[in-house]
Amino acid sequence: MNILRLSPYPLSISYNVGFASSDYWLVIKDSDRDIVRVEEEVTSTAGSVITFELPAYFSKYDGSYHLEIYEYPEGEVGDLVIEDNLNIERPYVDPNTLGTTASEIKEYKEYELLARAIIDSVTGGFYYKTCYMEVVGQGTDYMPLWEKAYKVLKVYENAELVYDVDDEDGPALGSWNYLITKDKTAITKDPVAAVDSMNRSERKPPRMALAASDSIFMFDTEDSGNTLTVQPGVVFGEGMDYIFLLETGYRVVPIDIKDAITMLINDIKCGKLDYYKRYVSSYSTDQYRLQFDKGLFEGTGNLLVDKILDRYITNIGKPGVL
Repeated sequence: MNILRLSPYPLSISYNVGFASSDYWLVIKDSDRDIVRVEEEVTSTAGSVITFELPAYFSKYDGSYHLEIYEYPEGEVGDLVIEDNLNIERPYVDPNTLGTTASEIKEYKEYELLARAIIDSVTGGFYYKTCYMEVVGQGTDYMPLWEKAYKVLKVYENAELVYDVDDEDGPALGSWNYLITKDKTAITKDPVAAVDSMNRSERKPPRMALAASDSIFMFDTEDSGNTLTVQPGVVFGEGMDYIFLLETGYRVVPIDIKDAITMLINDIKCGKLDYYKRYVSSYSTDQYRLQFDKGLFEGTGNLLVDKILDRYITNIGKPGVL
């Protein structure tokens, strides 16, 4: 089932089940990670239909989910009766504004879905969702971001929950707040207790080998004033394990993307996507042998749309370890 994330909210789903006025068990999980979003008992109507009002989370973020409905006789989970993919995505242009009649709006919904899929295949999409980032501290005061992030929702440090915006005692559950820098390139930590200033280390401090000394102690083990700080402290210690839950993507669809998808929708409606004709590089009148340029397999088929999408295409990959 595909649902457009548009007002009025909250969103709701409906499914036909086998029996009227019967109890069922509804489960909705994230498709890409095993996180249960909904587990709830529902009752079918006299017409054997289940209607369920989705929680506010589904109205705020785009996502793909796995839905299951089980029989639930006498409070016991029974046989699986429905299994479905539930896709909730914000359209790049509202189909309701493109048509006037119900049939036209339905037609434009199909065109918008196809045009959006073409744009997503080139750019990766312009959705607003949550994602997990699992990283290891590198001994600095900054944690680099490789996603367009807006807000830190949860943080686990060495498997311990230390920051949660939904916690009634939070968001900081320890001594630190987790913030995204103004240029959206990294995550930093600010102390909960007020401090005068803080000079953050953007690179790992060098390690210096020191010889043994009778007058200077590297650690204050003998209650002496003659101590030496060998290496300054950092907030993301080397080897520390972190899991961040972030709001990422696009809060609103860029205006030029709305223009681009409108052009594509018009091309699809008018049958102008026979763009293979533009990429014939050579042909022979004898036997009509055609040769196509390799550009045939690139872009959307509309040169103006391709120019708009160029600014959103990047060849920078996410770094990893082999």
